[in-house]
Amino acid sequence: MNTDTPAPRGSAGPWPLRSLLFVPAHRRELVAKAIRSGTDAVVLDLEDSVPHGLEEQALSALPEAVAALGAAGVAVVVRIHAIGPGTDAELARAVMPGVIGVILPKADSADEIRELDLLLAYHEGRAGMRRSEVAILPLPETARGLADARSLAEASERVTGILGAISGPVSADIARAFGFRASLAGTEQLYMNSKLVLDSRAGGAPWPLCGVFGVSKDELATIRGMIERARDLGYTGIPVMHPAHVPLVNETFTPTQQEYDYYRGLLAAFDEAQARGLGAVSYHGAMIDYAMLPLAREVVAEFERRRSAAGQSAS
Repeated sequence: MNTDTPAPRGSAGPWPLRSLLFVPAHRRELVAKAIRSGTDAVVLDLEDSVPHGLEEQALSALPEAVAALGAAGVAVVVRIHAIGPGTDAELARAVMPGVIGVILPKADSADEIRELDLLLAYHEGRAGMRRSEVAILPLPETARGLADARSLAEASERVTGILGAISGPVSADIARAFGFRASLAGTEQLYMNSKLVLDSRAGGAPWPLCGVFGVSKDELATIRGMIERARDLGYTGIPVMHPAHVPLVNETFTPTQQEYDYYRGLLAAFDEAQARGLGAVSYHGAMIDYAMLPLAREVVAEFERRRSAAGQSAS
């Protein structure tokens, strides 16, 4: 039964997500491969990867795919089409228990996000789901959407993160909208991607995501470098197109044992300093104070969460 109290932003589902693997929704046979990849989430795509004429097949395949992924403990996101006359009918088929979010491509304005929010609330109610159970992940692929990405994040409490992209030489909508010519070095994309991270967080959406596309699927060293670039720019997860890329993402976005030990030691050192009445202390040769604690707690908590999910001990 639908309730009147919305869930906190991003509370429904395993946020933050490290890896999201795109699967064309009409290709039911790819779901099992996606499960075996170890991805945190599967994006069942109703948009660009579905050939014209197969839209109904894609929509009809959703319930079985969502059920299979849910049984395997894999989160489900659906990429719908851009806001238009068919959005309501598409959501009537796509919103169901087990779907934790929708990607909105061609996201252009806050009004579109608000319209999508209202439609989702209606279809959550029809499906017997909790209000705001389905998150919105705006993918700005227009110049206005890219320029006003903060307004997209602010438009709804459902928005958990703006989607950016780091592209190789085979570029698509975002590069065309922004006007840059994509390269492997990616210098021309740094402003845009840094801006989208900041816009997302400033707008209250704490988990910006960054697709990595535009290079051969077999160029794993290059893809790893692009994934690491996205992490270093502040993104919290990566949508990818091929199962072979999922382990690269999960490894990059999972704290290492060394990082865990360092930050757990930092917290212990600061607790000891506080007990002695100090607000700062030297740790591994560097001075630490209260400003360093939030990141340390985040790394420790994320490491322990991932180990717990895997049934392993953190120590």
